[in-house]
Amino acid sequence: MSNRNIEKLKHAHQAFRAGKNGEAAKLVANKTKVVDHGRGLSSKSREAFHGWLDAFKKMSSNIKIINAQYIYAGDWVTARFQVEGTQDGPMDNFPASNKPFLLNVCEVWHFNANGEADEGHNYSDGLGLLIQLGHIQPPS
Repeated sequence: MSNRNIEKLKHAHQAFRAGKNGEAAKLVANKTKVVDHGRGLSSKSREAFHGWLDAFKKMSSNIKIINAQYIYAGDWVTARFQVEGTQDGPMDNFPASNKPFLLNVCEVWHFNANGEADEGHNYSDGLGLLIQLGHIQPPS
């Protein structure tokens, strides 16, 4: 394995930003394990991962990844970035707020011998996002 895994992850992030979620979903193996730790969700297939990506685009038509940094560690790649946009669509059980957001994210990906991500972990501050969007009040 080499830094090409970073290039694959960058390509997936660029495809997501361009609204090409089918292309972004090619990052993962057909059978994979992707966990969204902030929301307690997991995907076990490329198709399910594609649906997870689509949900973000439905929540924010202008969502984009910014300020990305990538760290190569053998079969593992870590990405640290921010996601920004405006919530102009529903998110889970929350209606569109039409408010902007900025979310810090860390992802950790494992790549198999075929160069596909067979395991991924997404960490973000879901509580902070809900506060930014006005869906819940900040703790006092």
